[in-house]
Amino acid sequence: MRIYLAGPFFNDTERQNICKARDILRGRGFDVFVPMEHKIKDDDKLPNDIWGQLVFEMDRDEIYNCDIIVALYYGLYSDSGTAWEIGFSFSLNKKIIIVHCQPDNPQSLMIVNGSTININGISNLLTFNFDDMIEDKKFIKDQK
Repeated sequence: MRIYLAGPFFNDTERQNICKARDILRGRGFDVFVPMEHKIKDDDKLPNDIWGQLVFEMDRDEIYNCDIIVALYYGLYSDSGTAWEIGFSFSLNKKIIIVHCQPDNPQSLMIVNGSTININGISNLLTFNFDDMIEDKKFIKDQK
């Protein structure tokens, strides 16, 4: 199963959370694409608009080629890039798992309802049953 791991990585906490989720998913044997692990060749020599287009195309193509999107989400105004990845994935009828990293923050009804399932906390990825995603069970608080 190929997973696209979406989520912001603009600060240390976000980067640590991406790494934690990545390690859990890879530890479970999944093939995981993590955008922050991929650089565009010679990116430091490219004009920003060209670099941006190449990043966009790479991420878009990886979403096309994945089976599931796992998105780390921090609340209502989490990250516009992650929101786009979620919306694009929805339009492709991909399975979308939203991992609420700060579940007490206000949540976007579009993100919550546009997903296949919502789980609280990265650690729940350890036991989440990826083979049994029931769409009428939208929110899982804990899976112990």
